[in-house]
Amino acid sequence: MKILYGVQGTGHGHLVRSASLVRQLRERGHEVHCLLTGREPSAVPDVGRFAPYTALRGFTGYARGGRLRIVESALGLRIPRFFQNVREFDATGFELVVTDYEPVAGWIARRHRLPSIGLGHLYAFAQSLGLGWRARPAQVLVGSFARLYTPVQRAIGLHWHPFGGTCLPPTIPPEVRSAPEVRDDRVVVYLPGESEASISALFHRFERTRFAVYRPVAEPVEIGNVVLRPHDRECFLADLAEASGVITNAGFSLPSEALHLGRRLLVKPIRRHPEQFLNGLALEALGLGTVAARLSPEVVEAWLDSPMPAPMNYPDVTRLLVDWIDRGNWDRTDELVEDAWNEVSWSPR
Repeated sequence: MKILYGVQGTGHGHLVRSASLVRQLRERGHEVHCLLTGREPSAVPDVGRFAPYTALRGFTGYARGGRLRIVESALGLRIPRFFQNVREFDATGFELVVTDYEPVAGWIARRHRLPSIGLGHLYAFAQSLGLGWRARPAQVLVGSFARLYTPVQRAIGLHWHPFGGTCLPPTIPPEVRSAPEVRDDRVVVYLPGESEASISALFHRFERTRFAVYRPVAEPVEIGNVVLRPHDRECFLADLAEASGVITNAGFSLPSEALHLGRRLLVKPIRRHPEQFLNGLALEALGLGTVAARLSPEVVEAWLDSPMPAPMNYPDVTRLLVDWIDRGNWDRTDELVEDAWNEVSWSPR
């Protein structure tokens, strides 16, 4: 089967999940051509794993200082160019479009009336999550936007709970699934929107805890109990495997990896970011992590003293998805969802 696979380049989680699914689909004998948008190919780590691919602009957003910058994001849109890309793409011979929340592929599928499948966290918000009235406006916004942003025939959401809909557990990459259960007092920190000075000043207060802080630095810099590390996936995974906790924003991929391994989780949702606001509410409702609007010394100290959680041990969702796509019976999502959650023994408190 000839498959067009839309890869959203704006987030690390999209790239990791897409790379694994594309590789396994090719191993099954499918011809997969990737459509990579949202980031220049030169800025995509190991971009060769997606080849052959077509790189287009797509859409992206901008965050700085812990906030989503709405005006900058809006000014960066090139909507006429977007639809020109959709019109000009040669979809001859493709039998299926799969998109990891990548919009150009979704609109190509709609234009050419091709079977289409959407995979990703944001598709989960198109169903009822039962998070109360506070979540309703943001969920309506995110869920409606998802249907417009990447129109697909079958949307498969990913989340930390099934919520009674077409929703699978998170996809955990193989290198995380095989991580050893070794823990020390290390804490992994990934807060790209925060200033380096504020992060260092906060964590220097906790001298008995070592913090591995990932920043856009050229080489590691160690100052007391805080080590600033450049972005390096292999080094990051080694730190994550040995860490007792993770401090990050309220995205989806890194919190999911922390939950899978059984690491303490402290998240600070990016302000004005509806997806992260909803993720924070879900983590609190499910009792899976600590959510803070501001990372104060008191919040960090209480979190460091909290008990260690049990590993979630999510199933190999990537394999289940590839099996389901390979079978070709794409209307039977109920069996896919049931098989995935039957392997998860955890239930919310």
